[in-house]
Amino acid sequence: MHGIIFLAMEDFLESRCGAGAWSRAMREANLVEQPFTPDRFYPDEGAIDLFAAVARIVQLPLTETLQQLGHHMSAGLLSMGRSMGLIQEEWRTLDILERLSTEILTAFANHSTGVIPPDIRTYRLKYGEVAVAYLSGRKLCPLFKGIVLGMGAFFNEPIRIEERLCLLENAPLCRLSVYLDDPALTKHINIVREFQMVHSRILEIRFFNTFSGIPVVNKGLVLKYSPDSVLVQICSESLAAMAEEGVTYLALPHLPQGLRAVVAAVDQTQGTALLQEFVPTDGAMGRRLVPRVIPNQPVAIELRINRQTVRGWIANLSEGGLCIILPRSPLLDETLLFAPIQVRFSLPAQKVDTAVHDAPTTKTVLAGNLLHMDEQEERHRLRIVFKPLTVNDAHLLRTYYHEREQIAYRRLSALVASIKK
Repeated sequence: MHGIIFLAMEDFLESRCGAGAWSRAMREANLVEQPFTPDRFYPDEGAIDLFAAVARIVQLPLTETLQQLGHHMSAGLLSMGRSMGLIQEEWRTLDILERLSTEILTAFANHSTGVIPPDIRTYRLKYGEVAVAYLSGRKLCPLFKGIVLGMGAFFNEPIRIEERLCLLENAPLCRLSVYLDDPALTKHINIVREFQMVHSRILEIRFFNTFSGIPVVNKGLVLKYSPDSVLVQICSESLAAMAEEGVTYLALPHLPQGLRAVVAAVDQTQGTALLQEFVPTDGAMGRRLVPRVIPNQPVAIELRINRQTVRGWIANLSEGGLCIILPRSPLLDETLLFAPIQVRFSLPAQKVDTAVHDAPTTKTVLAGNLLHMDEQEERHRLRIVFKPLTVNDAHLLRTYYHEREQIAYRRLSALVASIKK
């Protein structure tokens, strides 16, 4: 175990119980007192015995002691991470967790000495949520939770942790969800103030909608605003998509969060939409790296996981991954988080310049990892991220998206033309 843990434990205990408490803990753990350094690793067995001794001295259950220790040491870990260049100054709790398994923990691996960092896998599901799988054989999940809560306190962020499975309860892993309790910054957003700023500076807003499963993104201006509604001007295609969906999503240039609004009225002749009932979204708008398409007809899919096969259909698809809807299955549970999977599906090979929908199909098999799972009534909804795609697979997905995009925009243009007649 890393020397940092021992140093933090010593500081934690003596700040609670005074000088001499650490020497007592070392004696109770049957260890020879020695100076620990932050650049060395020490046997796990000594640390486990010390944890138990410290818990007895502070008169708390072991799990509570570990969590308080984690909280206590989090500020020091942040300082060390920044000094090593592993943590950027602007990162906050969920930013750090998002990069924990890919950028931070790997820096502490030392394969020549057999030192392996704890197996903690993380994935940011939303702006305000990170999924965590803790698989370390040390079973120090309370220490990890304390560190996370301590980071939240350091950054003055309201962090909440939900534990769905736990190694300490004989589960094969700990499955945690870490939330920012105010992900939409509702305490900091004033609708009138935000639109007053945009209007006075004549700033453009980006509007996000979906039409026939394809994103429609355009810029517009604020014409008028009041505490109850905002009148915006935008192109005809976005207005038609807004009218069909009944809602729209907005990205204001100065806000880190997006907004959702109800479309109360659309006037194609004036090129305007009246928006009401604004609420912040859980995350920024327009950050998606690759566009996502919702199939316009059912696309069956086979999911291969743990040598078992389950079947369902695609809810949405991109070059980065996909979302699958499956009938509820006993094969699927939270223990599969981050499990390797294989998916097999066939995309319709439509021709853009025809209206044929019963065209040949192109079969493909892709590998990835299961990142998120939830249950909706009698169905499972799974989110999967692909492993790096081959050139051919990437071309197939890109071609499918562009074909769907062209068909959707043809329909959208026809709809706009019919409205304007």
